[in-house]
Amino acid sequence: MAALRNTTFMYPANERGAMMFAQSALFNEDGSRKGHLLVTGVIGSGKSTFVQRYLEDTGLRPAGYMTIRHTTRRGQKTGFSHIPAGIQRETGLLTVRHQNGKTFPEDCFLHVEGENSHFDVEQFADKTFPLLEKQGDVIVLDELGGVELLDDKIFHRVMQLLENRETPVIIVWKHDQSLEESLSHSDLVDSEKVILNERRRAILSHESMTGIMLESDGTITKKLEEIPDELIKGRQKRHLAFRFGVMGAILIVLIIVSFAIGWYRISPVTIVQYFWSQLWGTGAVFAEEVTTVIVNVRLPRIILALLVGSGLSVAGHTFQGVFQNPMVSPDVLGASSGASFGAALAILAGFASTGTTIVSFLFGLLSIVLVLFIASFVRANRLLSLVLTGIVVSSLFSAGLSLIKFTADPTDQLPAITYWLMGSLNSARMKSLVFAAIPILLGIVMILLLRWQLNLLALGEEAASTMGVRTRLIRTIMVVSATLITATCVSVSGVIGWIGLVVPHISRMIVGSDNRVSLPASALIGSSFLLFVDNIARRATTSGIPLGILTAFIGAPFFVFLIIREGRRGVTG
Repeated sequence: MAALRNTTFMYPANERGAMMFAQSALFNEDGSRKGHLLVTGVIGSGKSTFVQRYLEDTGLRPAGYMTIRHTTRRGQKTGFSHIPAGIQRETGLLTVRHQNGKTFPEDCFLHVEGENSHFDVEQFADKTFPLLEKQGDVIVLDELGGVELLDDKIFHRVMQLLENRETPVIIVWKHDQSLEESLSHSDLVDSEKVILNERRRAILSHESMTGIMLESDGTITKKLEEIPDELIKGRQKRHLAFRFGVMGAILIVLIIVSFAIGWYRISPVTIVQYFWSQLWGTGAVFAEEVTTVIVNVRLPRIILALLVGSGLSVAGHTFQGVFQNPMVSPDVLGASSGASFGAALAILAGFASTGTTIVSFLFGLLSIVLVLFIASFVRANRLLSLVLTGIVVSSLFSAGLSLIKFTADPTDQLPAITYWLMGSLNSARMKSLVFAAIPILLGIVMILLLRWQLNLLALGEEAASTMGVRTRLIRTIMVVSATLITATCVSVSGVIGWIGLVVPHISRMIVGSDNRVSLPASALIGSSFLLFVDNIARRATTSGIPLGILTAFIGAPFFVFLIIREGRRGVTG
């Protein structure tokens, strides 16, 4: 797409702003013809669907042709043909996959037989030329840019349409990756490939051509700032800013409430005055009990809740993105099991809380080292091998944990181990904060810096690699960072489940599936969620309810709601 004279904007296909941009590329404000639009993207990016939605949105009457893919009942492609662009079908999509490959085999201009394909240029021209003569507000050329351009008549007809000053043209362009795949199955010689590339460049570089590049998940591949502001719908930007503003406000309110509530009550006004005094040095004097409770008791607990809540949420979100599985949680690679085993071993050995935290953290790191080491011997299907290895390592540490609980003193050590495993922030101290903050913040920052590449990993190994992403390196960094966060969180707070599983889903429901936006949202929501749960735990009983119990009570029903919601969507969709 670099050959386009006008700027080629990579823009989300699922946003109304893209529709507005398509309209501005084709028509002036007075409705007169302005230029042509070229829509391209990786395989499965929904190019034709985008054009269909645009036509429906604007009410334009299309002429030209659209592509139909004939497939067998087993899903094997047997041929391709074209139909008039104005025909509507039940699916509402331009591209239709017929369930019976024998429906119109005589109309197929491209026949696929196993790994080989045969393109009938004459039949293609005979089929499409009459469709191009029909009248319409806009001409649609679906899946152009392949071997059909080698035919002089077809190429000159396309250039003639582009020179037309009356009717704009929408071209659904064959992406470079898709073209390479097609050419690998053809018998073209090198000279023909040179001609084809020259003719593709001639169409791409036409002076009135503007391009949109789509991705398979409807997102762009670059940072948000690189999209021209005038192409982003202002209302959507305001909505995102408003939602983040609400989430930030909720978090601030929860922090103030967390400082205020407890067995020693402090009014919110006093809390605000205290920190205002500390920040600006007003010299205000407060009771010694207030200073002790705020600084030594509640401040470490609140900061730890913010770190653990955001860390587990970001780790779970990252694992779900890397493994492309919404059911994945932060303990998928055994970090929680390793850290739990280490903590139980330290308690059995009589270590203090600081020693327990360090040993737990080290065994959490050991789990990921074992997983990566064992998985490195597997060459094929690396993601699956990571998951399976994580299950094995997790089972190994779980067995060791059971053995420790079996041998522990039932009057002293066993209750301590059991309570630790249920998760709590009671051990929050400034020492533990210093230990926990560095690895958790380091992992979160690393993931947030690379979060836009997490979108590309969703396209698959080949598609992401063709866009310059070092998939193996990025995936390794993401996995190691998320595991480092998980191991640290578990070592300082015990096992607090459901946060890393549920919060990413809530984040996507609020701000969408774009990881550049949903990952920061997960951090905010996770912090607020754990603060909220911890406030309930502190007020419920004198010793405090273990957080793992409360998060399960809240998270499990919500996850059932998500399952039912997605199930209904699948039925209606």
